[in-house]
Amino acid sequence: GTLGIAPATRKMESLLRRVARLSSSVLITGATGTGKEVAARFLHALSLHATSPFIAVNCAAIPADLMESELFGHEKGAFTGAGQRHLGYVERAADGTLFLDEIADLRPELQAKLLRLIEGRTFQRVGGERELPFRGRLVTATNADLARRVADGQFREDLLYRINVVTVHMPSLRERPEDIPWLMDRLFTEFADRTETGLKGISALAEEAALHHAWPGNIRELRNRMERGVALALGPWLMPGDLFPEHLGEVSATEMIGSLETARHDAERRHILRALAATDGEIISAARLLGIGRTTLWEKMRRLGMNIET
Repeated sequence: GTLGIAPATRKMESLLRRVARLSSSVLITGATGTGKEVAARFLHALSLHATSPFIAVNCAAIPADLMESELFGHEKGAFTGAGQRHLGYVERAADGTLFLDEIADLRPELQAKLLRLIEGRTFQRVGGERELPFRGRLVTATNADLARRVADGQFREDLLYRINVVTVHMPSLRERPEDIPWLMDRLFTEFADRTETGLKGISALAEEAALHHAWPGNIRELRNRMERGVALALGPWLMPGDLFPEHLGEVSATEMIGSLETARHDAERRHILRALAATDGEIISAARLLGIGRTTLWEKMRRLGMNIET
């Protein structure tokens, strides 16, 4: 698989592919919603740990007083209420990948324990005395400036050096505009199949509106807008108002609805252009990719006023 088609995405993906076979710790940085966990799963799938578990932990989502036992596990009777032994995320990761998201939110005492895990490749359950081995790979992620956190005394400098042997930065969605239509197509297919909607596709107007949106919430926002839009759309084509209902009053009805015939033609044209781009302009290969015959593709291109180069 691939994470996108934009130059910035290709560059980031290339780095992930290069480091996948290494055992080094990887730090994934980027704003909220840029797909840091998706990148971590991509890294895991290409790594030597791929046949073992991928364990994702959001350090900000677990209450501080539970984090140690959730991460490292605990022995029976380790504290009040510990009625039986509990295996933590570290142990459950086994030979796989332990992904710690929002690592900047880890408390100082747990930062020290994590440092020990990385340096000694061992850990202890809470209330336990035996050193247990950690054979997995550690991947961390943050949307914070960890260097600033170190300067402010909120994050251990030695831990930062250990977790960012390789740093992979996730670009924001507005830094990778070519990915917006690409992601929209995939999300449309996913949600349309799930909801069994009668929608035929994404209108050129909706795509244009998406390309002009700032996407402060990045891919997560795009996913949410597409899911809602596909579920609630009234017409046969996904329109700007389906994606951005908050802007409905800012455009005229004519602009919003457009011509359904034009929308259909624009959608067809976009799909053909993408197939041609993916096959370096080879008509036969593009037709195969689209699931139609070569003659049918020629006829469609002629009808849509597209240049035909064999």
